[in-house]
Amino acid sequence: MAATPYRAVLFDFDGTLTKPDALDFAAVRNAMGCPLTSPILEFIESLATEEERAKAHRILDEFEQEAARASVPNHGAEEVILLLRKKGIDRGIITRNSMASIREALKNFPTLSATDFSVILTRESAGRPKPHPDGVLEAARLFGVPPGEMLVVGDFIFDIAAGKAAGAAAALITNGHDAAESWRGHIQTPLLAAPDFTISSLIELKGILGL
Repeated sequence: MAATPYRAVLFDFDGTLTKPDALDFAAVRNAMGCPLTSPILEFIESLATEEERAKAHRILDEFEQEAARASVPNHGAEEVILLLRKKGIDRGIITRNSMASIREALKNFPTLSATDFSVILTRESAGRPKPHPDGVLEAARLFGVPPGEMLVVGDFIFDIAAGKAAGAAAALITNGHDAAESWRGHIQTPLLAAPDFTISSLIELKGILGL
């Protein structure tokens, strides 16, 4: 099997490393009064006062922690991460979630922990969140690899947009659904770009990465 051109893989978390739908985004939006087509973090930042923003963040944190406790590893997630580690390919997480929710969810991964990832970037990290490329570029810097030698894997348009805008390759995971469902019901972004790969399961990364 040919050697992989990728020296690092950067994963989204919810719906990518975990099975989808643990977090009910509609319920989150309803609880904080966020329009259905507005990204949640951007809505929070648009609120007029610090008090309103703090209240919205508390609501989001509560929903995320509840979802994290219920999260389970996606099919193939642990196998692929362990294979990447064995092959010496760097692993990272990039998410719009909080670090606390990531650490809580990883408790449900029997064979993995936060130490299996050399980079974990969350909404508390510096820079603009996905779909902007800031986090992907920072991950490349931390990995010590050019963005073009990194693969970004995610289940949503923001993941693909961030990866492509940074100059990385991007793989859309559909979790067995029609790929078009990953784009439905959300605002468009000027950073929108098509993925280099479309996969239904993380197991398919083994072929892409030569594992």
